[in-house]
Amino acid sequence: MIRVAVLDHPGHRSAHEAPTPKGGGVGVMATFFVLFPILQGITGQPILSAPVLLTALATALLAAVSWLDDLYQWPPSIKFAAQCLAAVLVVAGGTSLPLPPAWGGAVAGAVLSVLWLVFITNAINFMDGLNGLISGSLAVGCGILALLGPAFGVPDLFWPALLLCACLCGFLPFNYPKARIFLGDVGSQSCGLLAGAAALHVAHATHQPSGWVLGPCLLFPLIYDVLFTLVRRKLAGHSLVQAHRGHLYQVFHRSGINPALITLVEWGFVVWGAGVACWVAPMAFVPGFASALGLLLAPQLLWTGLAGLQTRRHQVGPW
Repeated sequence: MIRVAVLDHPGHRSAHEAPTPKGGGVGVMATFFVLFPILQGITGQPILSAPVLLTALATALLAAVSWLDDLYQWPPSIKFAAQCLAAVLVVAGGTSLPLPPAWGGAVAGAVLSVLWLVFITNAINFMDGLNGLISGSLAVGCGILALLGPAFGVPDLFWPALLLCACLCGFLPFNYPKARIFLGDVGSQSCGLLAGAAALHVAHATHQPSGWVLGPCLLFPLIYDVLFTLVRRKLAGHSLVQAHRGHLYQVFHRSGINPALITLVEWGFVVWGAGVACWVAPMAFVPGFASALGLLLAPQLLWTGLAGLQTRRHQVGPW
């Protein structure tokens, strides 16, 4: 990455102080794509099915566009178009929310699935701003998904989730606690699409009454930070598309908290989400949703309150 000049130069929003190569996601995704069909063949899982092929094609497309954007700095509209196309490809393969006819049926499920995939891809990309935060959170989440998948009725996710976990764990020592290279858009967006697709697959295939919560529970720390930041900036009259340093993890970092500790807390939130998913999975839809939301929000609200206290004790500027 240094040789081809794919470097992230520090700016006013950066958590690093020296130019650092990005594009570490190339190694993560290349390893995943090389080993995935081999692993599927060894374990007797389908390789040529529509969901597998179209999800792989969508991820490869998004990775390629993200890599070219790292090289040529394309306008955001091209990246957004690639995200939308990738999401449509995943849903076209059959990975979609199974909504009942009363809620709009397959059409509404497909639309919501595309929106979910675009949102979670961007959310994970937005949160990739601190050493090990995204690569570690996704590694923890993939490891948990591999372990819990059979109990939630998706044993077919065991090996793919474990493989992506291993790929991210191979990258993590180069990124945490000190970063020699960053994941970059090619890693964060591709992994984000795969994480969103896995969540949809769980929702579609689970036999647990509220088993659909597994994906959102594992991703909730990232989802909450992004949504909270967007709502707070909207209420403050700030632009939602302008680059900023207002994410909670950025506020903590700017207030002087050790970034390695912030990352560890975020990993802990993922583990907490796994516990919540296991607790509510046997419940009916309404009590399961309400219980999951309450249990997931509790530590996040505490985290938000601590961020507010930090800004009072330490001048961090506008956020």
